[in-house]
Amino acid sequence: MLASALGAGPTASATPPPSVRVAGVNRAQPAVEVADANDAGTAGDAATVPQVTPVADRAVVTLDTLNPTVVAPGDAVTITGTVTAPTTGPLTSPRVRLVQGAPVTKRDQIDTWASGADPASGPQLGSVSLPSVLASATAEFTLRLPSGAVHSNKAFAALPVSVEVVQQSASEPVGIARTFLAWNARKEYDKLQIATVLPITLDPDVELFSRVAEVRDRAWQSAIGPDSRIRRIIDGAANSSITLAVDPSVFGPEAIDPVTPAPSGPDDPQSTTPPNTTPTNTSPDVADPGQPTTPSSDSPTGPPSTTPAEPSATPTDSDVEGADVRALSAGLVRSLAGRSLWALPYADADLAATVDIAPTNPLVRDLVDRASLVAKVVGHPVRSDIIWPVDGRMPARREVNLRTMLAGTTVKKAAGVIVNQQSITGASPYTPTARRVATGGTRLLGYDPRLSALLPNRSGPSAASGTAVALPVQRYLAETLVILGERSGTPRSLLVVAPRTYDPDAAGLAAFVAATSTAPWLTPIDAASLLTDSGADRALKQQQPVSTFPATVPPPTLNRRRLALMEFQRERLNRVAGVLRDGEQFQRTYREVLDELASVRWRYQPASWSQLSTTVAAETRAATSAIKVVAQSVNFLAEKGTLQITVENGLPYQVEDIRLVLAPSNPRMQVVTQPGPISIAPSSKRVVPVPVIAVAAGEADIRAFLTTADGTPIGSPAVIPVSANPIDSTVFWVGGGLLGLILLAGVARAVVKGTSRIDEISDTGALPGRHGRDVHEKSP
Repeated sequence: MLASALGAGPTASATPPPSVRVAGVNRAQPAVEVADANDAGTAGDAATVPQVTPVADRAVVTLDTLNPTVVAPGDAVTITGTVTAPTTGPLTSPRVRLVQGAPVTKRDQIDTWASGADPASGPQLGSVSLPSVLASATAEFTLRLPSGAVHSNKAFAALPVSVEVVQQSASEPVGIARTFLAWNARKEYDKLQIATVLPITLDPDVELFSRVAEVRDRAWQSAIGPDSRIRRIIDGAANSSITLAVDPSVFGPEAIDPVTPAPSGPDDPQSTTPPNTTPTNTSPDVADPGQPTTPSSDSPTGPPSTTPAEPSATPTDSDVEGADVRALSAGLVRSLAGRSLWALPYADADLAATVDIAPTNPLVRDLVDRASLVAKVVGHPVRSDIIWPVDGRMPARREVNLRTMLAGTTVKKAAGVIVNQQSITGASPYTPTARRVATGGTRLLGYDPRLSALLPNRSGPSAASGTAVALPVQRYLAETLVILGERSGTPRSLLVVAPRTYDPDAAGLAAFVAATSTAPWLTPIDAASLLTDSGADRALKQQQPVSTFPATVPPPTLNRRRLALMEFQRERLNRVAGVLRDGEQFQRTYREVLDELASVRWRYQPASWSQLSTTVAAETRAATSAIKVVAQSVNFLAEKGTLQITVENGLPYQVEDIRLVLAPSNPRMQVVTQPGPISIAPSSKRVVPVPVIAVAAGEADIRAFLTTADGTPIGSPAVIPVSANPIDSTVFWVGGGLLGLILLAGVARAVVKGTSRIDEISDTGALPGRHGRDVHEKSP
């Protein structure tokens, strides 16, 4: 609902008031109530009107309903609304009057009238008197205009009117609300086709990705629950031709199976991963095969935290989303049944920020591919080939860059690109059709920014609640009537889109759609039909804009450096996922949150991007370093032997088919055979035997690292210091020979001597007994 107020200006012409009825009383508190439902009209039946805040020096006039929405010859007109007295004093027996302004035939004249604060100078169409209104109190009014009070000699027109409040015995108004009456006497035009697209995207809320289950579930309840902004859009657009552009991530990570792209290799120009050499500490690592496994203490078990903390491989929850979130997702899917849907890239990836700086970026391409998840979740075909850059621009290289980006995706080619008409339109006395084509032949869907700004919102210039949408509806209809009058005999089309942050009241949006879709000069159509010509409404070629237009969205959070970092982190996660038995679950736990950083939504809250990015970086580092070679030092006292190397798997996932590679830094130590494939149980350690040779004595470092089966480095390496002290084999032969000679000498002596000395002792009784006891013979 909009309200205007003023207190100066020329006197409106006085005409006898028509039959009127007061439908309100004074209130001690500045609350607002609607008039009797029997007095309400088509666009605004019912509903609770939001509270009006009084101001100090003027009355506040609000309009609740205007019936009928479109006025034809002979129609009686009813207007309902409220008047709120200033805080500084009462309104004494005020009168509400309706005054007609000068005709409008151009769109800038609509702006001038709507933003004006002076009293109207045209004829007074009617008025109604009210009882006195106490300071800061609110009174309702119903102003009835008899049949024929509103008239025009035109076939169709937007008639500006001013609802003004004047004090008793005064002529100058103390409060004003300006609007329009939509006049339609006869059909002398080709109807305008009009399509509407509304985005279904998440808010920039880091708690959606919290590791704390209660926090996460509460955030998802707010995001997609029955009273959420998303559900208000869906419910308000029901039973209409409106197209909903859906971000797949609104269904929650548990509702989808992520696609696992092949890791980019060193030959990929977009790869940030070093070639296959001795690794640096860049990715999660795995352990080895044949030894018994022991539990590891550090085990990631849940999604990354959104609270910056010391890097840790131990998230607290085991599930990415709980049963409550899955239930909310199922409810969202049901609410989309039978609707006209388009699919946005996963996480509503910020193509406007990325396509012009990194059109071959594999991360962005994968997010475009995953737009297909919408069709998978809702269970019916959904097109994903209509691109909607959030900035609405079409600079010189964007068409080419979009082609380059999409060529590496499953989409292959854009069926159309949604753009702001201001970015593709030169100087023109009339509003161009929404059917456009870029210089390179790509179909464009040009949206009208002025009409788009009039969609009812819970805040801003088109604020409306419940069915109190009289002002947005009448302004919208006035705009379309003026557009129609520019070239009434030429078929044209219009496109209306909402911003990513669109936040309507469901009832207000439904009332707005019902009122505007029945206008006789408008034909609501499905937005996809704008991709092809319709009779004489043929696509108009892109033009050089007269001047740059101001940005309609905040600046991007993504740049080259951040994109490169995200791609690098994602590649590390993909490597680890490739060696895990349950790699997809690992990706849902870590990579899904990383991908969210590419979203458009963070433009509207860049501090949240930084918060989430910091935490994701720490969690990614911890997760990808959780598979590691355990550092140790070795004293090697042999020429040949076996090193026992411990590999730890700190992840709660089974690691399979990884390789341990030992690379001595000094030729003193040589590896006889590198170990074969190894596997490690979740949160466990494994000891891997590696045969080595010590060529010479001295210190030697051995770099131990892990790789995937194809040799791609993975996990955390370690440097193992070895102190080699091999003993020469000659020492063993000489020593063994001497010992052998000593043994032979002892045997020879025993043989030569023959009789033992013990046999020479005649007195056997003098010998001790067994077990240390003396043995004695008793005389008889």
